[in-house]
Amino acid sequence: MAARYIEIKNSIREDILSHRYQVGEKIPSERELAAQYGVTRVTLQKAMNVLEQEGLIERIHGKGMFVANVIEDNVFMLNNGTGDSILGFSREFGQQAKITSQLITHDLIKAPQKIAGQLEMQPTHRVHFIRRVRLIDDIPVLVEDSWINSDVIANIPAAVLEQGSLYQYIEEVTGKKIKFYNSVIEGDLFSEELAALLSISAGLPMLKVSGVTKLEDGKAFNFSCSYNRADMFKIKNSWVGK
Repeated sequence: MAARYIEIKNSIREDILSHRYQVGEKIPSERELAAQYGVTRVTLQKAMNVLEQEGLIERIHGKGMFVANVIEDNVFMLNNGTGDSILGFSREFGQQAKITSQLITHDLIKAPQKIAGQLEMQPTHRVHFIRRVRLIDDIPVLVEDSWINSDVIANIPAAVLEQGSLYQYIEEVTGKKIKFYNSVIEGDLFSEELAALLSISAGLPMLKVSGVTKLEDGKAFNFSCSYNRADMFKIKNSWVGK
């Protein structure tokens, strides 16, 4: 079950996209919305923070919250805020569409030197190398490569990789929260190998996202690279001055 603030965020998002709230219109205050949804101000604020990070609302000091000029095509934001835990692809975008995965490769290998450095481990240690194609509403949108420290999780069932949330499974198995994620986003072009997995033409633009994910104790456990279709994803950056 989705967190309550995610449910509220999705409800208000739908109100915006369906034009219940028009572009430029002031929406109810946090106090009014908290009462409407029967939640605390803290929960409501988390929902509004995500909407702001998604570019759906704007806050104007002393005036309130207003509907932003919304992008209405089927494009997803790569770097939205996710609250106090890292959701992973399935849980993050699963609130907006049907998410499925196609498992291409899952091998237990010795960590390549570059990967070992990213995961702060010895090259002799083993990692799970996982390649998956991720689909949104049955459309292949990205190829994801992951190298996961096998000391953190020894076994990863294929059913989890194909049908479930890998990060949710890791949290349940280890009993630890996935807390930190640092990434780099860069432009590139799809190779023939990656393009074939997505049924697109080679040479089309991609957004390549590489990063390290850590547990709340600071232990790095996953280095990943995702190769995202640039026609399906955009990058959202927000900055608020003090």
